[in-house]
Amino acid sequence: MQPQTEVFMSDNERNLLEEQKADYQWYEASGSHFDIGFITAQHAGSEAFFSPGGKLSAAQLSYAEKCRAVTAKYYPEIVEEFAGYASALNLPEEDLLGHYTIGATGGCSAIVVDTPEGRIVGRNYDFFYFESRRHLIHTRPDKGYSHTGIHEGLIGGRFDGLNERGLFVSFNGAGDHPDPAPVGISFHIIVRYLLEKCATAQEAKETLLTLPIKEPKSYLIADRHDAFVVEAHPARREVRSLENGRLFVTNHYLHPDMQAYHPAWPNSVARYNKLVELSPGLLESPEAELDLRTILADHTAPLCGHNDGLATFWSCTTNLDTGKIAYCLGAPCRNEYKHYFEDAPVHQPVSH
Repeated sequence: MQPQTEVFMSDNERNLLEEQKADYQWYEASGSHFDIGFITAQHAGSEAFFSPGGKLSAAQLSYAEKCRAVTAKYYPEIVEEFAGYASALNLPEEDLLGHYTIGATGGCSAIVVDTPEGRIVGRNYDFFYFESRRHLIHTRPDKGYSHTGIHEGLIGGRFDGLNERGLFVSFNGAGDHPDPAPVGISFHIIVRYLLEKCATAQEAKETLLTLPIKEPKSYLIADRHDAFVVEAHPARREVRSLENGRLFVTNHYLHPDMQAYHPAWPNSVARYNKLVELSPGLLESPEAELDLRTILADHTAPLCGHNDGLATFWSCTTNLDTGKIAYCLGAPCRNEYKHYFEDAPVHQPVSH
């Protein structure tokens, strides 16, 4: 019997393998929310369902039921979508309750900048490799605005996206999930809600300031006229706006009244500072969106990371004046940005 030779992989080879193993898909889902849930579950395949944290305890189950009740009050359509998802998998809806409660920290970076091309948004999403489902969906619900955005395995949710009215929404982690946490709507459902219900950044901001939240997050909200970061914590919410044509968000609060709720941590500060450092040229660049993609591939902070927990799973850029969004499915240092769903209507910016 020949001895086996151990195969050694470099860090780059290992993280590339993790990316190649991931479930990247892009597709359309339309109809009722029940239909959309059914379609999404079908695309999930054999890895269709996971229970966050395993089987729920009695206390967790009670909390999840309360979160579902609050979600149903504000967004009954998404509860219908959960029903469609469960139906596709022949599961009782109660098996999906954990998806109303899950939290995620993430290590994301995003920027809004006003350029000669128009208002440009760039966003990288970073997380742990164990979460391998990364589905880009063009969603056309019977009720609500159509939108293009990423679903990462949490039922009904979107992590970022652009809707048909030219509104962009994304989230950034801002600290650990509270324990105990107040009853509220989970972050991924909030992003979806804003994309589906709101026509403008102003409307989305005002809506978010009233929704019941259960965890600390920052939400980037932008259209061609306005741009905001809503720094949201169960105890308080504050809003930051564009300054000198730019707006940045990573994973710590910057508003003076929010900083006590989540101390800045070095990696988040490094990414924030790198965006500040590299972005001034975009203000005058005739090819600002292309230049922004180069910035998002930075490895020094890094904005584009490969270490577990800070691994960049996807990136997107959008010109809010033209209403088109491009996604890079994978790390932007080695994958291309594409305008998926070319046959879908261009997202139409709202005129005031």
